[in-house]
Amino acid sequence: MRPLLFYFITLMLLMCTAGIHASSSEVAESSNLSESASYVPDLPGAPQDAGGFLCGDVNEDGLVNVLDIISMVNYIMGSNPSPFNMDAADINADEGINVLDIIALVNIIMQVPGIPCGCVAPVLYEGQTYATVQIGDQCWLRENLNVGIKINSTQGGYQQQDNGTIEKYCYNNDEANCAIYGGLYEWPEAMQYVTTESVQGICPAGWHIATDNEWKILEGTVDSQYPVGDPEWDGAGWRGYDAGGNLKEAGTSHWFSPNTGATNSSGFTGLPGGIRSYNSGSFYNLGAYGHFWSSSQYSTIIAWYRSLYYSNASVNRNYSYKDYGFSVRCLKGCWPQPDQANAGPDQLDVPGTSVMLAANIPAFGSGVWSIVSGTGGTFVDPWSPTAEFQGIAGNEYNLSWTITTQCGSSSDQVQISFAAGFSCGNDLVYEGQSYATVQIGTQCWMAENLNVGLMIISTSGGFQQTDNDIIERYCYENDPTYCDTYGGLYEWPEVMQYMTTEGAQGICPAGWHIPTDNEWKILEGTVDSKYGVGSPEWDKTSWRGLDAGGNLKEAGTVHWIDPNEGATNSSGFTGLPAGNRSYARLGFELLGYYSYFWTSSQYDTDNAWTRYLYFNSAYSYREPDYTDLGFSVRCLKDD
Repeated sequence: MRPLLFYFITLMLLMCTAGIHASSSEVAESSNLSESASYVPDLPGAPQDAGGFLCGDVNEDGLVNVLDIISMVNYIMGSNPSPFNMDAADINADEGINVLDIIALVNIIMQVPGIPCGCVAPVLYEGQTYATVQIGDQCWLRENLNVGIKINSTQGGYQQQDNGTIEKYCYNNDEANCAIYGGLYEWPEAMQYVTTESVQGICPAGWHIATDNEWKILEGTVDSQYPVGDPEWDGAGWRGYDAGGNLKEAGTSHWFSPNTGATNSSGFTGLPGGIRSYNSGSFYNLGAYGHFWSSSQYSTIIAWYRSLYYSNASVNRNYSYKDYGFSVRCLKGCWPQPDQANAGPDQLDVPGTSVMLAANIPAFGSGVWSIVSGTGGTFVDPWSPTAEFQGIAGNEYNLSWTITTQCGSSSDQVQISFAAGFSCGNDLVYEGQSYATVQIGTQCWMAENLNVGLMIISTSGGFQQTDNDIIERYCYENDPTYCDTYGGLYEWPEVMQYMTTEGAQGICPAGWHIPTDNEWKILEGTVDSKYGVGSPEWDKTSWRGLDAGGNLKEAGTVHWIDPNEGATNSSGFTGLPAGNRSYARLGFELLGYYSYFWTSSQYDTDNAWTRYLYFNSAYSYREPDYTDLGFSVRCLKDD
């Protein structure tokens, strides 16, 4: 076994050293071999397959070199080399691995011009087989595209239509010319009525209409004087030294004489398919010109194209009206590629157990969330970029947002952590402010008025806070220092964030909500010394109870007007007299005299239930009030 293995290895090294473009028959006939070998280049930039492997990187070391040849020889001889990438080893894409793949790999390593694309089979598309050619890092079809139903050009302007059927012109309306030179297509038809660069258009799946920039790369790759990236390629008109000649089919079988500079050293095999005129619909320049569309627009009616010419070795870059009929070449590369996924900002130490995520919306394809690490989490709608994620207090999660198209996927991760399990009595941090909390019977309340949102100026009566995705607040006398002490004042719709469901979260933090009218009754019955929870006393309107109001008010007269009747704050609720913003006029009133609190319970379409505390009473007051008033808000923890 060893002498035969040595034979194959020596053969491949010799081929690499000599730069032989070998055929299978040449290998079979080789018998006089040299055992010397010289440097063989590493090729980290060999063709990359959409499936994620590097063609020719058989041993998966990230390079394509003689070590991969050795791995292939060992495999063919019956060994079991590891690692061994079967896809990367099938260089000629015939679904088998044999000496022909070794020959193809040698050609890749030696960068032999004009060879088929590695690991890419000839393309069978709409009943026709197209050969491929590797040119630098690009893989092109080496034939003009000939796909679609022939229609006759009978006039100028657009005749190919967005009708779900690919349509082509054939030079002089003769199908025989399409068989040789390919079809001629208006730009919108070539693009299949999409204007995005790199679109698949009329190309096979996994291929696309080359962009203006991709044509520049091709030109720089094949030109002997101006490399890729040279400013030469940014100009319009005839450019380069011999790029056109190296792209044109050699000889005069199809090109007019003298076919200047034509070598076809690139293997591109450019043909002079001529033009279908935009203004008359007639055909001209067969044999003289090859015109090729790019997928890059110059304007809404004009697009960039390339020309090859029988008496010029350069390449013409120009733009033309989209209703011309030009040839099309396809470049390997799937469309649409997925957008770069962006999972949004990290959210750390979030109070409660749920967050709204903020990933990017894909332009193409679809996105889905998944949990990378962390237990006990779930998505309400995993396909939504702004899905709600629910977890467990004290847990950390890494979440992945993955955008997928037919061409592949792109992922990004975001870190989410929830604050440790909340115990009532702990401070609650919300929108950068810390709120005291208090347990009152079975309920956990904020012990401070809510102060969240952007302050807006009250300039008139009626509704001024709007449903604009920004929480808005009034501050008494339009002075933010009052909000710092007494909290904000809010219209009822703003409080509820434009929902009408009792118990809605509204402007409260996650895990908390706007208390209902009934939950206020429970609070009052819990703190009153005479009327307990469930007493009919609390179903009344106006002043109720014996001392519930006093036990909910902050004691003393630091904020309340004297005498602050019955105020003990025995509940720890610490009600403050923040006054209100009037619904009928722009003014504010009754600071120091009244506390006004919204519930989340509607009375009718214009009114909602409220609670008042008063400086001169120990009772608690219940009545419906207009929803455009500006009142205080206390949040109640969810059960």
